[in-house]
Amino acid sequence: MIKLIATDLDGTLINNKRSVPEDFEQVWNILNDNGIVLLAASGRDYSGASGFFGPMAEKMMFICDNGANIYDKGKVIETHNIPKEKVHAMLGEIHKIENADPMLCGTKGTYVTAGSPAFMEKMANHYSPLTWVDNLYEIDDDIFKVSVYDATGDIKNHTYLPLVEKFRGENTIHMSANIWVDIMDKTADKGLAIQSLQKMFEVTKEETMAFGDFYNDEPLLKNAKYAFIMENAPDDLKEKYPYRTSSNNDSGVTKAIWEWVIDKYNLK
Repeated sequence: MIKLIATDLDGTLINNKRSVPEDFEQVWNILNDNGIVLLAASGRDYSGASGFFGPMAEKMMFICDNGANIYDKGKVIETHNIPKEKVHAMLGEIHKIENADPMLCGTKGTYVTAGSPAFMEKMANHYSPLTWVDNLYEIDDDIFKVSVYDATGDIKNHTYLPLVEKFRGENTIHMSANIWVDIMDKTADKGLAIQSLQKMFEVTKEETMAFGDFYNDEPLLKNAKYAFIMENAPDDLKEKYPYRTSSNNDSGVTKAIWEWVIDKYNLK
């Protein structure tokens, strides 16, 4: 029986109107009443991820920052920081890439400095509060994620691959959507986070269901027997995983949970 369900947010659970499916709270309550954990696994920080759920967030569990942090009922229960010297080395390499703008995510805040016009426009509408600084090298905080904004339209070749070449083996690096590259400590990604929760809840891969729509979701999907790809995902991802559900705009996540869990096991 499925006992643990993890869903990505943007492009997966969240529709293009920036809201969760109308039946999400009902689904969450049914699962919770039957001892089944349904959690969100996002590249967003806790502020950005929890904001979609209103008061429900205080009851939920979140994998945030692509696995760098795990929250339960609003409190951090696991975190993976990047050593300061590595953060500085990353900044040095990022600054060599034209039109690549860094953002540092730490325990006290999210830090940015003035950058390209596209970056500045994006930050003007950022989903969580920002701390503007003159020098990212002088941040006095524990940093758990370095994000790089790239609006060139060729993020894979322009930013992602150069950073992978430089930091391969030392860090986990993922493309998040088509405009962000996220760099975490090598002990952190969505897959490692779900493994940690599987141990916590004494749940196996065979008892785990996961939903995703993009490449940074692959570590999560690889750790679930029931790995569901959204209809709106890239075609190459659809070919790699055995289960499919409708798009994020068609409540694909909750539809699959009704079919594969609630109705199948006659839960009430």
